Amino acid sequence: MSGNDGKNGSPPYRDDEEAALERAKSALHEASDALEIAEGLRDKGKVTAPETPREEASPPETDKEPAPAEEPPGPWWKEITQPFIDLVHASRALWGINLGYLLEGMCYFGVLGYLAMYFSDFVFKGIKNADEWSHLMLAILTAGITLSMVALGWVCDKWGVRRTLILAFVFLLAGRALISAASFIPSATIGLWGSVHLVTMGGIILIVIGYGMYQPSAYTAIKQFTTPKTAAMGFAMLYALQNLGGYLPSYAWLFRDDEYLGLGIPGTFWVYTGFTVVGLVATAILLSRRTVEQAIATAEAARTGQEEEGKQEQEQAETSPNTNVKLPQHIWLVLVAIIAITYWRVPEPYKWIAHIVTMIVVILSVLVVTNNRVKQWVARHPLADGKFFFFIFALIPVQTLFAYNWLVLPQYISRAYSGWIGEKFEFAANLNPILIFIAVPMIAALTRKADIYKMMVIGTSIMAAPAFLLVIGPYWWTLFPYIIIMTIGEAMWQPRFLQYAAEIAPKNRTGEYMGVAQLPWFLTKMLTPLLLTGWMMERYCPAKGETNTEAMWLIYACIAISSTVMLILAKGWIGKSLQSKVK
Repeated sequence: MSGNDGKNGSPPYRDDEEAALERAKSALHEASDALEIAEGLRDKGKVTAPETPREEASPPETDKEPAPAEEPPGPWWKEITQPFIDLVHASRALWGINLGYLLEGMCYFGVLGYLAMYFSDFVFKGIKNADEWSHLMLAILTAGITLSMVALGWVCDKWGVRRTLILAFVFLLAGRALISAASFIPSATIGLWGSVHLVTMGGIILIVIGYGMYQPSAYTAIKQFTTPKTAAMGFAMLYALQNLGGYLPSYAWLFRDDEYLGLGIPGTFWVYTGFTVVGLVATAILLSRRTVEQAIATAEAARTGQEEEGKQEQEQAETSPNTNVKLPQHIWLVLVAIIAITYWRVPEPYKWIAHIVTMIVVILSVLVVTNNRVKQWVARHPLADGKFFFFIFALIPVQTLFAYNWLVLPQYISRAYSGWIGEKFEFAANLNPILIFIAVPMIAALTRKADIYKMMVIGTSIMAAPAFLLVIGPYWWTLFPYIIIMTIGEAMWQPRFLQYAAEIAPKNRTGEYMGVAQLPWFLTKMLTPLLLTGWMMERYCPAKGETNTEAMWLIYACIAISSTVMLILAKGWIGKSLQSKVK
């Protein structure tokens, strides 16, 4: 070692080590900057210079997976045919609902299509205003069913869909057996309050109870067995299958007509009673306990897209008591209107009916005001929302066209049309259901992303407009276009509304919501025969005498189109809030 080296105090290898360390640090910074540039080129498509040199290198940013590209839309024909393919390949649980609903649709609409004629031409034969009385009996059945849904919609939520469906079929079977047997009772008497009338009404009451449990249970099952992606088609197919069943009575003249089996209307009732037995057995076999449990578990596992926050808010809203509840004013207006209409239309010898209705309304009103739990139930009812209330009640006028399918068309076609159309009136009167079966799945597939309110406006306008065709007169070229175009309009909005009512229901309250959402239907079924159809048939299309069906259908058409007018006028008020609820 030289003296010069010892004086400096730093060996030469130490200087070389420090120089190498500095060079390594510089290279590290340059590598880090290069990495940033490379990342910029890859992620942003351009070079981004580093803002400041860093002392330490940071790890590269983790690559983000690109969002999956949306599947290209399939051919138009697949959109139309796929619903029917899905129906065939539906699960056993869904077929347990669908098959029973198909058979029940056939039995319900088959009996319903004959009841007005059965009462007018047989039960009330020879009494004054037989058509008005017969339509009132139908009002008890159809409006009673809807009211029964309001009262019994909770049963399936408490007992489960399988037990409730089987119990409902038992009531439906007993009711149809009574109606079928009424005219075969020895020494049976006809006329108002005769034995045939009373036994038939007993059967109607049993059907009212059974159907009040049946339809809410069926729709609840569809919601439980499907996922958010398949729910829309599930509801649409259920509605379509009921209408397919409603078409099958088009060939009931093979049982009724004297040229064929000659059973007459009372004998044909027994045919539908037999098919009710088939529906009961099929439902019990297909919907086994294990099948229902597996279907619910599978659907629950697929519902992973629901937001937990929304669930928590919903549970909080359901469990948090509210002691300061205000009842909406429009609920009281509806009750007052029911009382006023009852006193107006019930004839003098039977004013006691209006007194009973008034008493029931008063008792219910007192219960609502004094009982806080009942008051809360009413206050959180969907109809308590003024906008939703207006929305569904604005649909009542156009819904009258659907009620005419059994209240007006069978008698109108048999009385106003000659030839095979009048003789085989079942064919034209039941054409709507088969068209619904074909149109609903197609329209549901093609419009599944469409705005609900827009579908309501377009659908109601298309449904109501063809009623003006019948103003021209009773011709085949006005009757069949009316039925076809009206059906297209119905298929556009009716299933979507039923889906909307089910989807907004809180958890474990679907049956209740499906029941109470039918309240406007109750008013349609009650008010249409009470205020319109019976009196209109007597005046404009009597069984004997001159007819003026053109004036009758002008009135019906103006009433129906008012739904579209109201929806258009209220679009800015309720359109956006309605869509936000669905979302």
